[in-house]
Amino acid sequence: MLTRALTHDERKAAEAAFRGIPCDPTWSAAARAVYDGIINAAQGKAVIAEPVMADSPQSESAMLPSEENGVGETPLEITTREEAIEAGILIDVTPLAREVGLDLPVGLTKPLWELGITAGQQIPEDEHQARVRDVLVALRLFLERAVVATPLMEFPTLLAFPPETVPKVCSLYVLAHKDSSTPYSLTLLLPREVSSIKRLPLN
Repeated sequence: MLTRALTHDERKAAEAAFRGIPCDPTWSAAARAVYDGIINAAQGKAVIAEPVMADSPQSESAMLPSEENGVGETPLEITTREEAIEAGILIDVTPLAREVGLDLPVGLTKPLWELGITAGQQIPEDEHQARVRDVLVALRLFLERAVVATPLMEFPTLLAFPPETVPKVCSLYVLAHKDSSTPYSLTLLLPREVSSIKRLPLN
């Protein structure tokens, strides 16, 4: 069974939960479930997976489906965002980011794209854009409320993975950085990639 994009009222429920707005009694049961999941996560309950570092014994399967193929090393000669995009290790989603109000270049790491957006090629290509938009909306709402203290921040988002169709809350990270080709940009990555940030184009 294939996943689906959030319905209109589920999107409204997710935005309301991120903004701390009370639940609307006219929402559907599915929308209320989305709202309650995010509210529970914001209260520190075990809805959001804890970040998993490379040296942690914890399995990432609690956050997202396991990835069968290992992640290759980023070539040392890649030093800029543009080079990372050309090499295919960074997926540029800037046009979609601008549509949701993020006025910076935004990219997804290849592991995040393969695991979180395509779900190991189980998600049809025509649904990729909607999934990226859902993640970017969650990021925008998070950044509106966040007190930025560091360039690396964890944020909650909603994703559904086959055979499940109901989106679940999971954790991703966003890294604010710059290099010689792009003054300021954002890169979204998986928790397990946090320990490998030095391999990203951060010069």
